[in-house]
Amino acid sequence: MKVLHSICTIFAPMKARNILILILGTLILPIYLTSCGVDRWKEYAGQTQTDRWIDDTMRVWYYWVDAIPHTNDLNYFQAPFTFFASLKSEEDKFSTIDSLVSVTTTRSIPYTDYSYGFQFTTNQIEVEGEENAIVAQILYVADGSPASEIGLKRGDWIMKMDGNFITEQNYKKLYGSSAMELTVGYYDVEKNAIVAYDKPRQIASARPVNDNPVHYKNVYTSGSKKIGYLVYNHFSSGPTDNSNEYDNDLRSAFQYFASQQVNEFILDLRYNNGGLLSCAELLCTMLAPSSALGQELGYLEFNNHFNPQIVPFTLNSGLIGNGANLNLNTLYVLTSSQTASASEMVINCLDPYMDVVIIGGTTVGKNVGSRNFSSPELMITMNPIVCKIYNSEGKSDYESGFQPAYSGYVVNEMSDMSRFLPFGDTNEALLSTALGAIDGSIQPPAQEDTRSLRVTTLANSIERRASHAVRIK
Repeated sequence: MKVLHSICTIFAPMKARNILILILGTLILPIYLTSCGVDRWKEYAGQTQTDRWIDDTMRVWYYWVDAIPHTNDLNYFQAPFTFFASLKSEEDKFSTIDSLVSVTTTRSIPYTDYSYGFQFTTNQIEVEGEENAIVAQILYVADGSPASEIGLKRGDWIMKMDGNFITEQNYKKLYGSSAMELTVGYYDVEKNAIVAYDKPRQIASARPVNDNPVHYKNVYTSGSKKIGYLVYNHFSSGPTDNSNEYDNDLRSAFQYFASQQVNEFILDLRYNNGGLLSCAELLCTMLAPSSALGQELGYLEFNNHFNPQIVPFTLNSGLIGNGANLNLNTLYVLTSSQTASASEMVINCLDPYMDVVIIGGTTVGKNVGSRNFSSPELMITMNPIVCKIYNSEGKSDYESGFQPAYSGYVVNEMSDMSRFLPFGDTNEALLSTALGAIDGSIQPPAQEDTRSLRVTTLANSIERRASHAVRIK
């Protein structure tokens, strides 16, 4: 994970942005720390040592520190995951704890270390006259990955793995496993069904992949309007903790938009559940009106034991480098139920300076931040919430998520498979709605087509990406 400064420097004079890192991602199922030995005393002693470390750390950093029970009311012989839960506030929905399976530096996007290189949903499909089936729909594919090498693309459906149907028990093999044969299909509009291609495909073993968040960009012309479009899938500065490759690609994208004289912009965050605050600052600075540069973008509020308790971050033009500020007045943001944390921070923090129009679905509602704490000796890592995120107007009231203000802007890409199309296709469900909003041609959605394939999403691989919110080291 990218580290800008040691947290101890929070008490030293410095620019606030240098200590802020925002990460979001998914809840990893805990792997309980257990002992197979017969010496129960050693087991309890180990639990006590771990529980004390958890307690000591939480009493310094936890945002709801005053909600932690008194030490006399705690059981330090509990399993660490149970003990951690006993410290949490009822308001806390996002703090996590897990076993530390490696002593290496935590990456901001750890799922890329071992992957086939595609994001997907598992879905239960229902078509009249057929039994329900579980299939995996491809959301997007990373370049240079095992998935891209066999031609998998957005909108494809994985129907079988090594000849076996996908189940709720085996679908996680799609996160990354050994080489296997995939039965791949596509949505046939005429048949209103998923149909297999002629031949199965052999995918290579999972390996480290480079999932560049600057996934797709384009420019569209509508009359006098030049409309920039960017699919940005996570807030990561580079493929490793100490690189800036992705940030530089983001700057290059905005230099391209500026060269095309873009004056309207569509930011696609439908699959973006967060990342580094430094990346969010950079993105905001290149999107905001030029008159707002140098002003406060927002601030973090820590617990009342911290000094300073409030740490601001700004629209810093020094971040732009070889990029460009587009000097926009309106921003169209494409969202879904996976849009969270840093993505929501962008929406909230740009709102005081420009008109932010949301198109798609209701976002997650993560307005808090966490810091990662790991103990290689105890083989445990945790991400407690340490702060709350506000915009420059002191607003942080999106616990229920952001949602489109107009019903015509509510779009679920899964509701009409005929419009689940490649990024950039002007008929794609969310993009076409945004383009219609910009040129004024948008109309409320027509009555639902009763022939449409009915899809019930069971799991989304986006949910396993990164951790939860702000991490500060």
